[in-house]
Amino acid sequence: MAPASAPPKRSRRLSLDPAATSRREMRLLVVAVAAAATSIAALLFDWVGWVRMPYTISFVTLPGLVALVVMSVWARRSDRRLLFNRLVTGTVAGLLGLVAYDVVRAVAQTVLPVTFDAFASFQIFGTLMTGLGSDSHVGLVAGWAYHITNGLTFGIIYALLAGPARWWWGLAWGGTLEFAMMVVYPSLVHPRSISDFVVVSVIGHAVFGSVVGLWCERRAVRAIA
Repeated sequence: MAPASAPPKRSRRLSLDPAATSRREMRLLVVAVAAAATSIAALLFDWVGWVRMPYTISFVTLPGLVALVVMSVWARRSDRRLLFNRLVTGTVAGLLGLVAYDVVRAVAQTVLPVTFDAFASFQIFGTLMTGLGSDSHVGLVAGWAYHITNGLTFGIIYALLAGPARWWWGLAWGGTLEFAMMVVYPSLVHPRSISDFVVVSVIGHAVFGSVVGLWCERRAVRAIA
């Protein structure tokens, strides 16, 4: 009796997955990534002076987030298991990464000799979104909500693009986000010390990317048979 053949090993190469699926699946992937990107797009459009955040949040970000929810429900009901897995996996990865990101930044700015307040940007986000002053509790809540939305959508984007790639690709994703932050944030938060700002943000994004990468490596699927 011939011995049973070993199951094929799952490839973990980084790719714009699902590479072996239909063109329709790839179009769905692109649409989902675009919908997730509407969160950070609101800040970037305001930063470059194209459109102020109250308008992008209302007419770009919120529709994009609704589209993600609709796609998740549709993917589950229509048995698009790959897309559904990536959306759910990315959401959880983003949440876990965000918690780790904020915790490690809070610890870093407490134990290290730095003057940068890693959480000052939340009030700035809120002011940009609502037009309220820096002492507004409504603005602070809005800023926190935007921070959370960014964390979740960054996790979703990574899961959609990288899937179960090796976790260090998540670290590279965190490095990409760190580079973008170093370009955009200094003109928004005006840190007293750029070096302190870089130290805290590098630590935070390294942890965020690692957590996202580890979760997606273990939970995301490459293909559904």
